[in-house]
Amino acid sequence: MKRAISKVKKNLSKMVISIVGLGVFLILAVASVDTDKGQTPSSFTRERVPRKPARPDLDARVVFTGTQFVIGNNNDFDWTNVKIEINSGLIRGGYVLHASCIKANSVYTVGAAQFAKSDGERFNPFSHKVLNVTITCDDGGFYYAEFK
Repeated sequence: MKRAISKVKKNLSKMVISIVGLGVFLILAVASVDTDKGQTPSSFTRERVPRKPARPDLDARVVFTGTQFVIGNNNDFDWTNVKIEINSGLIRGGYVLHASCIKANSVYTVGAAQFAKSDGERFNPFSHKVLNVTITCDDGGFYYAEFK
């Protein structure tokens, strides 16, 4: 009986030590979190540079002629590092084309076969239907349209 009580006391003391240790760890973890909401310590302060505001959604017009895409940039700024994707989906990627720049208030025409998947498969307008188009560029510009 004394051995059983002694075992219970040992297990209880181990459990108390574990709980106290966990509590100390949690207190140290919470105390180490920076409460200045992203401010750096004064010895490391840097001048804050204001961020450029994100540009609005892209004002585009996309027409598919059956073999070519005619993309109009109706914005008053150039689109740089442009990624145009057709038939994109949530699970699988679509056919992509990159363009370095599409000038403001201009039209960009590109053949449908210029779009390719990451594995190199080209878009074939005679065997695939255009479902949607997504355009993204630097500064967060975004455009999405579905075709019927």
